[in-house]
Amino acid sequence: MKIPAPAIRALQQLVGKENVLTDDVSLSLYAYDCSLSRTRPDALINLPNEQAIAPILRILHQYAIAFVARAAATNHAGSCAALNGGVIVNTAGLNRILQINTQEGYALVEPGVITGDLQDQLAPLGFFYAPDPASERVCTLGGNLAQNASGARCMKYGGTIDHVLEADFVLPDGTEMHLSRQDPGPDWIGLLAGSEGTLGIIKRMKVKILPAAKHIKTFLVTFPSLADSVQTVSDLAAQGIIPRCVEAMDQVTTRAVEEFAHAGYPADAQALLILELDGTPAQIEKEEKQLESICLQNHAQQFIPAKTEEERQKLWFGRRAAYAAMARLAPNVMVGDGTVPRSELPRALQKVRQILDDNHIYASLLFHAGDGNFHPQIVFDERNKPDAVRVTRALKEILQACVDCGGTVSGEHGVGVEKRAVMAYQYDAPTLDLFAKIKRAADPQNIANPLKLIPLDYANKARPALPPAPAVQALAEMLRIRREAHDPIALIGGNTRLRTHAPNTLSTRSLNRILEIDKTNYTATAEAGVTLDELAQALAKENVFCALPAGKGTLGGAFASGCMPDFYPHVLGLQALLPDGSCVRYGGKLMKNAAGYHLTRLFAGSQGTLGLVTQLTFKIFAQPVRPVRACSFRPGKATPLWRALKTQLDPEGLFPSLPGGTNA
Repeated sequence: MKIPAPAIRALQQLVGKENVLTDDVSLSLYAYDCSLSRTRPDALINLPNEQAIAPILRILHQYAIAFVARAAATNHAGSCAALNGGVIVNTAGLNRILQINTQEGYALVEPGVITGDLQDQLAPLGFFYAPDPASERVCTLGGNLAQNASGARCMKYGGTIDHVLEADFVLPDGTEMHLSRQDPGPDWIGLLAGSEGTLGIIKRMKVKILPAAKHIKTFLVTFPSLADSVQTVSDLAAQGIIPRCVEAMDQVTTRAVEEFAHAGYPADAQALLILELDGTPAQIEKEEKQLESICLQNHAQQFIPAKTEEERQKLWFGRRAAYAAMARLAPNVMVGDGTVPRSELPRALQKVRQILDDNHIYASLLFHAGDGNFHPQIVFDERNKPDAVRVTRALKEILQACVDCGGTVSGEHGVGVEKRAVMAYQYDAPTLDLFAKIKRAADPQNIANPLKLIPLDYANKARPALPPAPAVQALAEMLRIRREAHDPIALIGGNTRLRTHAPNTLSTRSLNRILEIDKTNYTATAEAGVTLDELAQALAKENVFCALPAGKGTLGGAFASGCMPDFYPHVLGLQALLPDGSCVRYGGKLMKNAAGYHLTRLFAGSQGTLGLVTQLTFKIFAQPVRPVRACSFRPGKATPLWRALKTQLDPEGLFPSLPGGTNA
């Protein structure tokens, strides 16, 4: 697109001519990221300070100019490509660590701060930031949130989505928002995580920091096959063991890494695991014995503890160097990013191997195995067009195989443009339509990183929608009837939190089934009307635990009312009815999912204003866990984004107007 001269002049006046670049060299340098996407922007804006973001976006909005926010551009899915031309808004210069508060456990940072730089500042203070993407020496904290990139420690500590406490955010029209975990209402920070810059620009972040573990022990374990190593990970999960990290590599990866990084990996090993424990010495000793036993049961050849901190760091340096090591072998490396339930890792691996063999492709395989998240690294030369087509087709087939195994097309790299089409293989039309409505609510002009994430013509390409259960179907029909009659309703479960006496209520108590307690993946799936007492009793019979306290309220109420926000990170999947009666589904038995907007966080705390939660899948544990704290009901703040979403999803006003109302 051609940028009007008045817009260029207004931008130059705002940030200085030296920060608004249109020369060929500058535009060429910002025409790509780590993917194959190559599209030049029409202008580049280097942000001089964070205060410039909102006025810049107001100018771009005035002239309907598309923009893409980017910093380090380490993305592998084309999320940083300016597909419509327009403007690159470069946030890399916003790289100040503004405050580190160890007493209260947070750091205040600008979005362009390099993740590894924050770790370096925290280490001498005895603290660390839990998310650790392999590219932490170059990727930024803002980019990590935009992609929900989390790295190896996600298994124990959770993803980036759960380590951002507050965020200052600017919508595409220049409206500024302050988002906080303390605010009632939907988890807006959670919705922002993985949104890939399609909803606006991150201005500032307050991230959670943790005391560094005093005791850490790392192990290198070799196996005669990758299948044995992956089966070990499934067995660990089935035993309820939660190490700090579990990373897996095949021989192609280890040999490439060893030649490049000299990390001490045995060159003759067909596969290896890097296992890491932290905690008290007694706890580590106990878990080490369990780990070694499970590894030996799966034919482990060597179980080698790192004897010194230097040895431990060498092992991790090798893992983080895997991409660079493969990049030495060919002009291009295409990196996959599928995630499956951990029990499905062996089957997914078999499918991936078959796809690579059928397409005669050379690739390395490495995994954030503890999360079921794996990264095939395919080496090729994009100048060889048949080769490039073959590789692209194979990666699509790999992602589809992940979906077939109950997984997702992205665990942490995002969708961008290069996985956009395969989203229609993962999601049905009602769910993709909800994604589109979220995008329109935040960005009605479609100028914030357009043409990303949502597949084109998805209505005709989406996977067929599964019929909902009869009780859910009955509620959906009631919603349609009330909507056609313009008869508003209030959503309730046990009515223990809203405590309404209104005559126009719709209860979820007919949804009272506990559908599955899966002790292989340590997840449970239950309908929203199940009471917390019923859930606690069912889990106790299976000798497993969850973070919810017992009580008379319902599972849906605990989630949607906003009274138990510490439960949100435990929720992995969701089914919900929208005001028009359509059924949307998101997630499942997945420790990571960065494919599309995080619907579990949109409906969390939404207080019955956006949809009726009918089913949740959530984490359970082999050992007792501290129950989440329940707080009193507080009506959410009617923010501009919430109002816009309400208009998109419920234009007839079937559900309660903002704020207030709950699915309790």
